[in-house]
Amino acid sequence: MQMACVSNSVCHVRRKTCPRSLFGWDIGRRNSNDRPQPKYHDADLPFSTSLVDKTFLRGKELKCCYKATIDGFSATNFHGGSDFKGPCVIIGYTNKSFKFGAFSPEGYRSTDDYYDTFDAFLFYWTDSENVDPIILPKVGGSGAALFDYARGGPQFGADGLLIGPPLAPVMGGFAGPDTNSGIGDLRQAKSRLGLSYAKREDGKESIFGDDSRATLDEVQVFCSPQIASLY
Repeated sequence: MQMACVSNSVCHVRRKTCPRSLFGWDIGRRNSNDRPQPKYHDADLPFSTSLVDKTFLRGKELKCCYKATIDGFSATNFHGGSDFKGPCVIIGYTNKSFKFGAFSPEGYRSTDDYYDTFDAFLFYWTDSENVDPIILPKVGGSGAALFDYARGGPQFGADGLLIGPPLAPVMGGFAGPDTNSGIGDLRQAKSRLGLSYAKREDGKESIFGDDSRATLDEVQVFCSPQIASLY
Protein backbone atom coordinates (compact mmCIF):
# COMPACT_ATOMS: atom_id res chain seq x y z
CA MET A 1 0.00 0.00 0.00
CA GLN A 2 1.42 3.41 -1.00
CA MET A 3 0.66 6.93 0.27
CA ALA A 4 0.23 9.83 -2.15
CA CYS A 5 0.02 13.41 -0.84
CA VAL A 6 -1.22 16.47 -2.75
CA SER A 7 -0.43 20.14 -2.11
CA ASN A 8 -3.14 20.65 0.52
CA SER A 9 -1.45 17.94 2.61
CA VAL A 10 -4.38 15.52 2.24
CA CYS A 11 -3.02 12.01 1.81
CA HIS A 12 -4.72 9.44 -0.37
CA VAL A 13 -4.21 5.72 0.09
CA ARG A 14 -3.45 3.69 -3.02
CA ARG A 15 -4.34 0.06 -2.59
CA LYS A 16 -2.96 -2.56 -4.88
CA THR A 17 -5.74 -4.60 -6.45
CA CYS A 18 -5.60 -7.88 -8.32
CA PRO A 19 -6.35 -7.58 -12.03
CA ARG A 20 -9.47 -9.37 -13.19
CA SER A 21 -9.90 -11.22 -16.44
CA LEU A 22 -11.69 -9.26 -19.14
CA PHE A 23 -12.93 -12.50 -20.65
CA GLY A 24 -14.60 -14.00 -17.58
CA TRP A 25 -12.08 -16.79 -17.09
CA ASP A 26 -12.10 -16.15 -13.35
CA ILE A 27 -15.87 -16.45 -12.96
CA GLY A 28 -16.51 -18.93 -10.19
CA ARG A 29 -12.84 -18.99 -9.32
CA ARG A 30 -12.13 -19.36 -5.63
CA ASN A 31 -9.70 -17.33 -3.59
CA SER A 32 -6.43 -19.25 -3.45
CA ASN A 33 -6.28 -18.77 0.32
CA ASP A 34 -9.69 -20.44 0.72
CA ARG A 35 -8.99 -23.38 -1.57
CA PRO A 36 -7.86 -26.60 0.12
CA GLN A 37 -4.86 -28.38 -1.31
CA PRO A 38 -6.04 -30.89 -3.92
CA LYS A 39 -5.70 -34.56 -3.12
CA TYR A 40 -5.01 -37.23 -5.69
CA HIS A 41 -5.61 -40.95 -5.50
CA ASP A 42 -2.91 -43.48 -6.23
CA ALA A 43 -4.55 -45.06 -9.27
CA ASP A 44 -3.14 -46.52 -12.46
CA LEU A 45 -4.16 -44.74 -15.65
CA PRO A 46 -6.93 -46.94 -17.12
CA PHE A 47 -6.46 -45.67 -20.67
CA SER A 48 -3.65 -44.99 -23.13
CA THR A 49 -2.34 -41.42 -23.17
CA SER A 50 -2.91 -41.46 -26.94
CA LEU A 51 -6.58 -40.89 -26.08
CA VAL A 52 -5.81 -37.26 -25.20
CA ASP A 53 -3.19 -36.56 -27.88
CA LYS A 54 -5.45 -33.98 -29.54
CA THR A 55 -6.42 -32.24 -26.31
CA PHE A 56 -4.87 -29.82 -23.81
CA LEU A 57 -3.87 -32.86 -21.73
CA ARG A 58 -1.36 -34.03 -24.34
CA GLY A 59 2.02 -34.67 -22.74
CA LYS A 60 0.74 -33.79 -19.25
CA GLU A 61 1.01 -35.97 -16.15
CA LEU A 62 -2.48 -37.21 -15.28
CA LYS A 63 -3.71 -38.10 -11.82
CA CYS A 64 -6.99 -39.31 -10.34
CA CYS A 65 -8.77 -36.42 -8.57
CA TYR A 66 -12.04 -38.28 -7.93
CA LYS A 67 -12.71 -41.94 -7.19
CA ALA A 68 -16.33 -42.69 -6.36
CA THR A 69 -15.71 -45.84 -4.31
CA ILE A 70 -13.51 -43.78 -1.97
CA ASP A 71 -14.88 -40.22 -2.20
CA GLY A 72 -18.55 -41.14 -2.46
CA PHE A 73 -21.07 -41.45 -5.29
CA SER A 74 -23.05 -38.25 -4.75
CA ALA A 75 -22.76 -35.35 -7.18
CA THR A 76 -21.50 -33.26 -4.27
CA ASN A 77 -18.62 -35.68 -3.80
CA PHE A 78 -17.93 -35.58 -7.54
CA HIS A 79 -17.70 -31.80 -7.66
CA GLY A 80 -15.64 -31.73 -4.47
CA GLY A 81 -12.93 -33.68 -6.24
CA SER A 82 -13.35 -32.52 -9.84
CA ASP A 83 -14.17 -28.81 -9.72
CA PHE A 84 -11.46 -26.34 -10.74
CA LYS A 85 -9.18 -29.04 -12.14
CA GLY A 86 -9.36 -28.11 -15.82
CA PRO A 87 -9.93 -30.51 -18.73
CA CYS A 88 -10.51 -34.05 -17.54
CA VAL A 89 -11.16 -37.65 -18.53
CA ILE A 90 -14.04 -39.50 -16.87
CA ILE A 91 -13.92 -43.30 -16.70
CA GLY A 92 -16.88 -45.44 -15.66
CA TYR A 93 -17.38 -49.13 -14.95
CA THR A 94 -20.82 -50.73 -14.93
CA ASN A 95 -21.93 -53.63 -12.76
CA LYS A 96 -21.71 -55.72 -15.94
CA SER A 97 -17.96 -54.98 -16.28
CA PHE A 98 -18.53 -52.59 -19.20
CA LYS A 99 -15.88 -49.86 -19.39
CA PHE A 100 -16.58 -46.46 -20.95
CA GLY A 101 -15.65 -42.82 -20.59
CA ALA A 102 -15.77 -39.24 -21.77
CA PHE A 103 -13.51 -36.23 -22.22
CA SER A 104 -14.52 -32.77 -21.02
CA PRO A 105 -12.36 -29.93 -22.39
CA GLU A 106 -14.03 -27.47 -19.99
CA GLY A 107 -13.80 -29.42 -16.74
CA TYR A 108 -16.19 -28.58 -13.91
CA ARG A 109 -16.97 -25.54 -11.73
CA SER A 110 -20.58 -26.14 -10.59
CA THR A 111 -21.80 -23.27 -12.77
CA ASP A 112 -25.27 -24.69 -13.56
CA ASP A 113 -24.51 -23.77 -17.16
CA TYR A 114 -23.77 -25.50 -20.45
CA TYR A 115 -20.94 -25.17 -22.97
CA ASP A 116 -20.70 -25.38 -26.74
CA THR A 117 -17.72 -27.28 -28.13
CA PHE A 118 -16.68 -29.82 -30.75
CA ASP A 119 -13.79 -30.98 -28.56
CA ALA A 120 -15.76 -33.15 -26.13
CA PHE A 121 -16.20 -36.83 -26.95
CA LEU A 122 -17.40 -40.13 -25.54
CA PHE A 123 -15.66 -43.50 -25.84
CA TYR A 124 -16.05 -47.15 -24.90
CA TRP A 125 -14.17 -50.41 -25.03
CA THR A 126 -15.56 -53.47 -26.81
CA ASP A 127 -13.60 -55.73 -24.45
CA SER A 128 -10.93 -55.39 -21.78
CA GLU A 129 -8.19 -56.63 -24.09
CA ASN A 130 -8.42 -53.66 -26.45
CA VAL A 131 -5.99 -50.87 -25.61
CA ASP A 132 -7.68 -48.18 -27.68
CA PRO A 133 -11.36 -47.38 -27.15
CA ILE A 134 -13.87 -46.50 -29.85
CA ILE A 135 -14.43 -42.73 -30.01
CA LEU A 136 -17.90 -41.18 -30.32
CA PRO A 137 -17.49 -37.54 -31.44
CA LYS A 138 -19.88 -34.64 -31.01
CA VAL A 139 -22.49 -34.47 -33.77
CA GLY A 140 -25.34 -32.11 -34.68
CA GLY A 141 -23.28 -28.95 -34.20
CA SER A 142 -21.28 -27.74 -31.22
CA GLY A 143 -24.27 -26.58 -29.18
CA ALA A 144 -24.89 -27.75 -25.61
CA ALA A 145 -22.08 -30.30 -25.68
CA LEU A 146 -21.47 -30.17 -21.92
CA PHE A 147 -23.58 -29.42 -18.85
CA ASP A 148 -22.12 -28.48 -15.47
CA TYR A 149 -24.89 -28.84 -12.90
CA ALA A 150 -23.80 -28.43 -9.28
CA ARG A 151 -26.34 -31.09 -8.24
CA GLY A 152 -25.45 -33.50 -11.02
CA GLY A 153 -22.51 -35.53 -12.24
CA PRO A 154 -20.95 -35.48 -15.71
CA GLN A 155 -23.43 -34.73 -18.50
CA PHE A 156 -22.60 -34.77 -22.20
CA GLY A 157 -25.30 -33.30 -24.39
CA ALA A 158 -28.94 -33.23 -23.38
CA ASP A 159 -29.07 -37.02 -23.57
CA GLY A 160 -25.74 -38.38 -24.88
CA LEU A 161 -24.40 -39.49 -21.49
CA LEU A 162 -25.66 -38.58 -18.04
CA ILE A 163 -23.94 -39.92 -14.94
CA GLY A 164 -25.77 -39.05 -11.74
CA PRO A 165 -28.13 -36.43 -13.24
CA PRO A 166 -29.86 -34.04 -10.81
CA LEU A 167 -32.97 -35.57 -9.25
CA ALA A 168 -34.78 -32.23 -9.63
CA PRO A 169 -34.77 -30.08 -12.78
CA VAL A 170 -32.42 -27.12 -13.00
CA MET A 171 -34.12 -24.40 -14.98
CA GLY A 172 -32.45 -21.33 -16.44
CA GLY A 173 -29.25 -21.90 -14.53
CA PHE A 174 -31.03 -21.51 -11.19
CA ALA A 175 -30.83 -24.48 -8.86
CA GLY A 176 -33.62 -23.34 -6.55
CA PRO A 177 -33.59 -22.21 -2.91
CA ASP A 178 -32.79 -25.64 -1.47
CA THR A 179 -29.54 -26.59 -3.17
CA ASN A 180 -29.14 -29.65 -0.94
CA SER A 181 -32.13 -31.41 -2.46
CA GLY A 182 -32.11 -33.43 -5.64
CA ILE A 183 -28.43 -34.39 -5.50
CA GLY A 184 -27.58 -36.87 -8.25
CA ASP A 185 -26.27 -40.37 -7.54
CA LEU A 186 -23.35 -41.35 -9.78
CA ARG A 187 -24.28 -45.02 -9.48
CA GLN A 188 -27.00 -44.26 -12.03
CA ALA A 189 -26.25 -43.48 -15.67
CA LYS A 190 -28.20 -43.27 -18.91
CA SER A 191 -27.39 -42.67 -22.55
CA ARG A 192 -29.07 -41.95 -25.87
CA LEU A 193 -26.79 -41.50 -28.85
CA GLY A 194 -27.41 -39.98 -32.27
CA LEU A 195 -28.58 -36.44 -31.48
CA SER A 196 -25.62 -34.95 -29.63
CA TYR A 197 -22.97 -37.67 -29.87
CA ALA A 198 -22.41 -40.27 -32.58
CA LYS A 199 -23.99 -43.70 -32.37
CA ARG A 200 -21.83 -46.72 -31.63
CA GLU A 201 -20.05 -48.52 -34.46
CA ASP A 202 -22.61 -51.31 -34.23
CA GLY A 203 -25.42 -48.76 -34.67
CA LYS A 204 -26.70 -49.02 -31.11
CA GLU A 205 -28.14 -45.83 -29.67
CA SER A 206 -26.75 -46.11 -26.16
CA ILE A 207 -23.14 -46.15 -25.11
CA PHE A 208 -24.15 -49.13 -22.95
CA GLY A 209 -25.31 -51.12 -25.98
CA ASP A 210 -28.76 -52.66 -25.69
CA ASP A 211 -29.54 -50.91 -22.40
CA SER A 212 -30.31 -47.20 -22.18
CA ARG A 213 -29.53 -47.19 -18.46
CA ALA A 214 -26.76 -48.69 -16.37
CA THR A 215 -25.72 -49.12 -12.76
CA LEU A 216 -22.12 -48.09 -12.10
CA ASP A 217 -19.69 -49.72 -9.71
CA GLU A 218 -16.98 -47.08 -10.13
CA VAL A 219 -16.41 -43.61 -11.57
CA GLN A 220 -12.97 -42.00 -11.80
CA VAL A 221 -11.83 -38.58 -13.00
CA PHE A 222 -8.32 -37.90 -14.25
CA CYS A 223 -6.88 -34.42 -14.63
CA SER A 224 -3.57 -32.62 -14.96
CA PRO A 225 -2.24 -31.34 -11.59
CA GLN A 226 -0.18 -28.84 -13.59
CA ILE A 227 -3.29 -27.32 -15.15
CA ALA A 228 -5.26 -27.60 -11.89
CA SER A 229 -2.60 -25.51 -10.13
CA LEU A 230 -3.47 -22.58 -12.42
CA TYR A 231 -7.01 -22.27 -11.00
